[in-house]
Amino acid sequence: MIQLITAFLEITTLPDRLISLHHYTSRISASGATQSDYYFKSLDQLGIAFMFARIAGLLLFAFFFWNCGPWIERILMPKPETQDQSA
Repeated sequence: MIQLITAFLEITTLPDRLISLHHYTSRISASGATQSDYYFKSLDQLGIAFMFARIAGLLLFAFFFWNCGPWIERILMPKPETQDQSA
């Protein structure tokens, strides 16, 4: 469940990155772009790519834990052996 919440939080910060990328891309397409415009455009592109990878990874973990929950529980928390009390 935490993975889904974190993925949702990452998705909510995506518009900020996309607007920033659009800002620097439009400044580059207009005349008078500086070296910092190219730097921040590359930084935003890299940040967006890693954000998508992080969201995909979180959703993959959430799917894995949701579908394999009982299997993981059996591995990590085995049931105690019953002892014979007939003696």
